[in-house]
Amino acid sequence: MSKEYHLTTTRRVPLKTQRRIRNISPGLVGKVVVVRTLFNTFTGCLLSIRGNTIRLRIFSGIDRVFITIRIPIGIILDIFRFPCP
Repeated sequence: MSKEYHLTTTRRVPLKTQRRIRNISPGLVGKVVVVRTLFNTFTGCLLSIRGNTIRLRIFSGIDRVFITIRIPIGIILDIFRFPCP
């Protein structure tokens, strides 16, 4: 069982960027993606998109467990598939 965390902030990215993220994300569900936010960059498996948030499963190096984080679309700068050669 993994823990689930939620990132929150009052800062937002422009609406044009949010629309682009909403259009790209459904095609990336179930894939390993890189998500750049206003605070940090996360690499993990995109689990789902619900409302204004995405759920991403990442590896926590501290406890050696996988955790799920919910990231509001309003703070995502970019999302793309993890490049594997």
